[in-house]
Amino acid sequence: MRSSLRALFGHRVRIAVAPPVSSGSPVPYLLRAEPSFAKTVSAAQVLAKRHLPLRAAKAVVERLLEKQDVTIEMPKVENPKLFESELEELGIKAIRREAVEKAPAKEPDLARHH
Repeated sequence: MRSSLRALFGHRVRIAVAPPVSSGSPVPYLLRAEPSFAKTVSAAQVLAKRHLPLRAAKAVVERLLEKQDVTIEMPKVENPKLFESELEELGIKAIRREAVEKAPAKEPDLARHH
């Protein structure tokens, strides 16, 4: 049985995966697939390298394949420009989102008389 599977599928192939980044900061992104996007495994690896759990990376890639925009906070981005260029090479536009800004505190109304 085993030899028939090997004949059918060939030898097992191991894919070298880059180790996760050792340092970085959380960065929110909007991800958008370009029409050229097709390298789903590579895209999931780029996301997982930045400490996004593989299951979540797979879900993001599936949504991108369906031409949906995905808003996500990447857990550990060591270099935003590098991350963005890696995704761009795969056909994914990564747009850095600004952190939600807090509303400014109201200034006291100095014109009011007590």
